[in-house]
Amino acid sequence: MHPINLPSGVRAHRLHLATWLLLAASTLLAAEPAPGTIDLPTALRLAGAKNLDVEIAREKINEARAAHDAARARYFPWIAPSVVFRKHDDRVQNVEGRVFDADKKSAAAALALNAQLDLGETYFQNLVAKQIVRLNEAALAGRQREAGFRAAAAYFELARARASVIAAEEAARITSRHAEQIAVTADAGLTLSGDATRVRAARERAELTLVRARADQRIASARLAEILRLDPAVELAPVDAELAPMTLGAPTEDLGALISRALAVRPELDEASARLDAARALRRGATTGPLLPTIGAQASLGGLGGGVSGSTWTRDFGYSGDYSLGVSWRVGPGGLFDKNREREAAARERQVEFEQEKIRDLIRRQVVEQHTRLASLAAQIELARKTLEASDLTATFSRQRRETGVGAAFEDLQAEDDLARARRDYLVTIADYNLAQYALKFVVGN
Repeated sequence: MHPINLPSGVRAHRLHLATWLLLAASTLLAAEPAPGTIDLPTALRLAGAKNLDVEIAREKINEARAAHDAARARYFPWIAPSVVFRKHDDRVQNVEGRVFDADKKSAAAALALNAQLDLGETYFQNLVAKQIVRLNEAALAGRQREAGFRAAAAYFELARARASVIAAEEAARITSRHAEQIAVTADAGLTLSGDATRVRAARERAELTLVRARADQRIASARLAEILRLDPAVELAPVDAELAPMTLGAPTEDLGALISRALAVRPELDEASARLDAARALRRGATTGPLLPTIGAQASLGGLGGGVSGSTWTRDFGYSGDYSLGVSWRVGPGGLFDKNREREAAARERQVEFEQEKIRDLIRRQVVEQHTRLASLAAQIELARKTLEASDLTATFSRQRRETGVGAAFEDLQAEDDLARARRDYLVTIADYNLAQYALKFVVGN
């Protein structure tokens, strides 16, 4: 972090400006960090370690991997151990059609191996499950980046609010001092009561601005605490010794190069690409998958025993085996010639293609927007600094005029008000500039 050096053209008011910057620095940072203070590296570290969106994304990867393993397991048969006891009384029909009385019972114990493999469905569902794992991995990378950027944005918003409080406190102090001085002269009959009333109104406006600024700072603190999963009851404050323009190593390429880099590395495009590959696998599964047969196989290995009623369950117990193998195709809904399923899958694929192109357009717009914003804020910092220098010089001359009895109290008050506004604008612009650097790095994919 490197502060911008003041130009050497204006020397008369440097000392006053430096004194005010030191006052602002002492307000932001004590000798040791007070409870509730936080710096940017700490905010970024906490955002990566405790963010709920990141944790949810990790669990979605675990879920997708489990679903992929389950899809691959469909290639393998399943085992069904069984023990069966059967008993029959009275009438029964034989294979020749005659009906007669027969009392019998039997016991069977077997191990059945079953497999039903829908080759087309299983193969393409595995492809889809693989792409869903890839999709969620890209989503995790995106959530991690977003968590860091949200923490940085909230931190700079807090710094921005803190800068406004500092400026408002200074303005309130100045107007309060003027109000006290003019009250004394009004009591002595040297100042009109109407003038004293106007100064008191200016003091009340400054107090109102201060109350609002402190509320904005408290709200910014609560929002940062929410992102970092800290106790919102603890008010956070930036620990930076000085709010100055930061050098974050922002990309310096031209706009076209930045857009090309963003389109090459943004994880959102990896996520969209995986989603498109999954949609294409589903379409192929609907069109070519039904051409592959369903294979069914079964083997039952065990023993069978029994006899007429009254005999033991295990009488004449011995080996018994049954085997079967079949190949089939499904015709109709869910199989061959299911045009509705093919149309549905093709429409879904086209939707994902359009969504991917929307993401590309969004990334292009974000890069242009943040690049323009950063360049504009860099120019605004220079203008805000020059305004601050001019306002400081004006306020210095106004004080001197008033001390010599040439200037009026309202002239001095207006000059001080302009100075306070210039201070606030300068610090707020710096905070916005620092955030814009992070925003550009984020949209480029760094």
